[in-house]
Amino acid sequence: MNRLILVLLGALCVGQSVAAPRLPDVDTLQVSVRTIYPPELTHVEQAVKWLVEPLGYYVTTDYPAPQSAKSVLAQPIPTGAKMHRTMPVLHALQLLIGEDNTLIIDKQHHLISVGRGH
Repeated sequence: MNRLILVLLGALCVGQSVAAPRLPDVDTLQVSVRTIYPPELTHVEQAVKWLVEPLGYYVTTDYPAPQSAKSVLAQPIPTGAKMHRTMPVLHALQLLIGEDNTLIIDKQHHLISVGRGH
């Protein structure tokens, strides 16, 4: 019995190890999210942070973000964004800031900001 175990272990050690192929990178901002916000979130900035910080992104309003970022994020959460739906994070963010405003995403540094207008 011991000899059989040694033979099997030897065969495993001699065989070539083959690594699994690398999976493609996933754009975490494209994953689906359910837009049910906790009741304590009342402003756009709070909801945006609630969506993106678990994904490793951070919201910034400091330079070089547009000066309008603070005012856009200070708005109350729009009624249209409170509808309970499942959608990609990017779509939920766009609903929060308003379709007339622009999302600014730095994927390299994992930063998100917003700007008024297009």
